[in-house]
Amino acid sequence: MQIEKKEYSWLEVTKIAMEKLGGHAKYKDLYEMIKSLYPEKTASVVDYKAQVRGTIERFSSDSEVFHKTNSKNDIFYLVGEKGDGHWGLREFNPHDNDVDITEDDEGFPEGKKKLKLHICSERNYNVIKEAKSRYKNKHGKLICEICEFDFEKVYGDIGVDFIEGHHIIPVSELEEGDTTRVKDIVLVCSNCHKMIHRKRPWLGIDQLKEVLKK
Repeated sequence: MQIEKKEYSWLEVTKIAMEKLGGHAKYKDLYEMIKSLYPEKTASVVDYKAQVRGTIERFSSDSEVFHKTNSKNDIFYLVGEKGDGHWGLREFNPHDNDVDITEDDEGFPEGKKKLKLHICSERNYNVIKEAKSRYKNKHGKLICEICEFDFEKVYGDIGVDFIEGHHIIPVSELEEGDTTRVKDIVLVCSNCHKMIHRKRPWLGIDQLKEVLKK
């Protein structure tokens, strides 16, 4: 028996895509994520971008076309200035299974919620993608900026273009609605990334480089 594939509404796909982008996103990033997740749905309408914009505006009290009949409809909020096209989810809360929280992190002085938000910033799909692209265009390949580990050299084809992104702004300095910028991302191997997060406060890039020299 063939299982019928669930048809998501525009509200559902917009929320899912925004969650994957860390709880907030600009329209251009949201469009790209939705198109990659739901290509058939975006291809089924003349202008899927208009569908996304209309959905956000209908479900945000920051918009003039907000549906005021039910307070539960106030799902999105405006990030920054009006006209920036940057929106966030009011009830966004990173899921435990999406964030790598270790036993060491349980006692993190800034609290688990802020730590989760920070790690979600480090998993921001489009910012990491852009950081990788800029680094590769400049250096020709992706290697750890701390220890110079080269995944492709060690693992072959499965290691091509693999690297992790570390957000250098301390979690204590993150505010609600903060966005991740490419210049705040350092590309690191998995080992160096783990070591950075082992200390409280986190080790700086130069500090970890000094540790490796010992």
